[in-house]
Amino acid sequence: MRVNAGELNRRIEIQLPTEERNDGGYLAPETQPKRIHRCWAKFSQTSGTTLVKAGADFAEERVRFLIRYTAKEITTKMYVRYGGSRYDIEYVNDYGDGHEYMELWCRWRGKEGRP
Repeated sequence: MRVNAGELNRRIEIQLPTEERNDGGYLAPETQPKRIHRCWAKFSQTSGTTLVKAGADFAEERVRFLIRYTAKEITTKMYVRYGGSRYDIEYVNDYGDGHEYMELWCRWRGKEGRP
């Protein structure tokens, strides 16, 4: 599988949400996520569907980020920040099993600042 490295032209950040507990032992709201990796990626929209249920619109967008392989562990507990949006990582794949590129299959979560 051939990849044109020039197509990796979108800057992304892979982040891990932080879970801190307050003095009462309750989970505090997310404050600062931990940056795991910052890199260039190829962005591809794989699908976009709109569902209408009880008069409300629900949009579901699935995307793929192709990045250079990294030895840093990337898991489905992390998310991608790109273009002012958050994308939850649903699947991580060693593209072509060659340890050259990785695919991050993600679901659009929303614009930053909103859940």
